[in-house]
Amino acid sequence: MRSALLAVLLASAPAGPAAAFGAQEAGAAGASFLKLGADARAAGMGQAVSAATDDASAVFWNPAGLALLHYRHAAFTHSTSYQSSFRDFISYAQPVEAPRSRNPRERDLQPDQLGSLGLALLYHNSGSIAEVDNTGQATGEAFTPQDLAVMLGWGATLAHGLDAGLTVKYVASKIEGSAATGGADFGARWRTVMPGTEAGYALSAVVRNVGGRLKFHESSDPLPLTVVIGQALKPLRSWTLTADVVGPSDRPVYASFGVEWRAPMISGLTGALRAGYDGRLTSDDVSGLTGFTLGGGLGFERLGFDYAWAAAGELGSSHRLSLSYRF
Repeated sequence: MRSALLAVLLASAPAGPAAAFGAQEAGAAGASFLKLGADARAAGMGQAVSAATDDASAVFWNPAGLALLHYRHAAFTHSTSYQSSFRDFISYAQPVEAPRSRNPRERDLQPDQLGSLGLALLYHNSGSIAEVDNTGQATGEAFTPQDLAVMLGWGATLAHGLDAGLTVKYVASKIEGSAATGGADFGARWRTVMPGTEAGYALSAVVRNVGGRLKFHESSDPLPLTVVIGQALKPLRSWTLTADVVGPSDRPVYASFGVEWRAPMISGLTGALRAGYDGRLTSDDVSGLTGFTLGGGLGFERLGFDYAWAAAGELGSSHRLSLSYRF
């Protein structure tokens, strides 16, 4: 029971030193399930993907990533972690057709067209927790904290190499009482080629969870406002190196890193291997191996399958599976 309660506390209100980004005290933000990520590819790369996501998951990570979507994309992710907690992420995105598009089913997205729209749903279930009174004695009752976010995003290329996007979201949480609010994410990304090389480079900036407060009874907490500066480098066609610097409103700034190798294996089959480090949890939060991630994936024609494992110290480890389809 102790580890189950610790897991929920970490998921809902992570602690940290008082010298945090912004004016919030550590752990003061609500709806912190929004910090725990979404899809398996990102989880395998330490969640350092704000500059390196171009599919339906961009609705969550950086809506500017929707700008380069060349096809319709749908994905489902199921995650299991700390004790009986789990989360599901469903996303869909497609380019918006210009009025005179020549090929309305599949085409390359052009900068002067209307961008792409994405829709996503994120559900988090913290599992059943035994209720105790203010003396620590069990009451014989139990409750199940649950969280939900519904997101609608848009991204487009504004100028050569410059993408921008917006995600609006509805967020609801239930512990014993319920609360709901709205918020928004703003994202931008600049893409270029490193001088004298063929290496692609991207620099991104994202502000997540702007606005809104969750109010339970007489107290309320803001959404977990977060500023992310990300980079992605493709030194070779098959390799992507990423780094994100994350500034939450309720804890110190931290860094995350990721690497991905993706290449064709045989005709119609593509393989991927990933590794990373997520700096969100530290030894001040939990003891043991924390933050290291591994993942991999297979793509066959238009179908994709991805898996990720992440270490969380004494809490154990989390597992994330994603199934995606493009059409």
